[in-house]
Amino acid sequence: MKKCIRAARAVTMNGSDNITTDFAMIHDGNRILETGKWSSLKNGFSGEITDLGDVTIAPGLINSHIHLELSHLKDKTVQGKGFMDWVKSLLASPLYELEEKAVRNALQTMLADGTVFCADISTRNCAAIASIMNEMGMGFYAFCEAIGLQIPDAGAKFFPQKDFSTGWAAGAGHALYSTSAQLLQAVKKADNEQKMPFSIHLAENVEEDEAISKGTGDFAELLKGAGMFASCDQKGLTPVQYADSLEILDDLTLAVHCVRVTDEDIETLAQRNVNVCLCPRSNEYIGEGRAPWEKILSSGINTCLGTDSIASNHDLSMWNELEFFLKNVESRLSAYEALALITTNSAKALNIDELYGSLEKGKKAVFATVPPRLDDLLF
Repeated sequence: MKKCIRAARAVTMNGSDNITTDFAMIHDGNRILETGKWSSLKNGFSGEITDLGDVTIAPGLINSHIHLELSHLKDKTVQGKGFMDWVKSLLASPLYELEEKAVRNALQTMLADGTVFCADISTRNCAAIASIMNEMGMGFYAFCEAIGLQIPDAGAKFFPQKDFSTGWAAGAGHALYSTSAQLLQAVKKADNEQKMPFSIHLAENVEEDEAISKGTGDFAELLKGAGMFASCDQKGLTPVQYADSLEILDDLTLAVHCVRVTDEDIETLAQRNVNVCLCPRSNEYIGEGRAPWEKILSSGINTCLGTDSIASNHDLSMWNELEFFLKNVESRLSAYEALALITTNSAKALNIDELYGSLEKGKKAVFATVPPRLDDLLF
């Protein structure tokens, strides 16, 4: 049976900045069959109509970086004192004892806010969280995060070989300083073979710079004490330079944070067609500084946004993430460019743009309602 969603306005994100008024989206309960003005479509339509009224809708939102297994840690970490104090407060908590109720509450809040797909990073609970997301109807990549110094065995599997109806499992690397080079390369190879994205925290803070370039600093010593420090050869390289030397940067790589990137690093990321996920409020919450957003955007790098976890943010709202970004970025972004950070760019970064990112025929019949408070910033 055909169904129709009506709204006063829509930003379809199908390649133009135009707002379609008197908007209608006809679908079959799963995929979009047709979009356009209701005045043009109504004569040929017969079916259920949902009229949203005087609102503006956009494609369903995509959260390109989140850690749902930390959903029980709201208000349990230190805020604004820098990475070392934050990570110590994080490690003082029961990190991986999955609290299913907290995960479900987080997902319900995200779905209600218009988020329809998320890239979740899990160290210990990938399969369990994937099953919860699948059950609740959240589109997803469930990234199984590789961490540690082990050299993988031949034929090792890095993510569940299981079919889900709303998403996929894939592999991710935690970071250059905490995951052995051989393990990072093996996970990246496994993702590439299945044309899946590969996510990694990259160039997040000054502590990472020192650990990778020199193997020194309080953070490096903390990792060494825990037997978790992955030697990066200490050749004075930046995190991006070292990642590039491992040949793990390409168009299926999602580099998360990129707070500490030089002009040369940005050029390398652009040349390798790497996707960058910025987490502005998380970096501000921890006190890590701010990525050079304007340079990253102007470089042509495909850029998207993520919230990170509730252990390093005030909430998991993509609208709030975008609002914070737009109020603090020094570049002038059009409505299309701004919304792309949480729709089309995100879909491209995660290689799901055949299904998500815009309101057009053949894609998932999912949408989000633009909060009126963002009208002036966007339009």
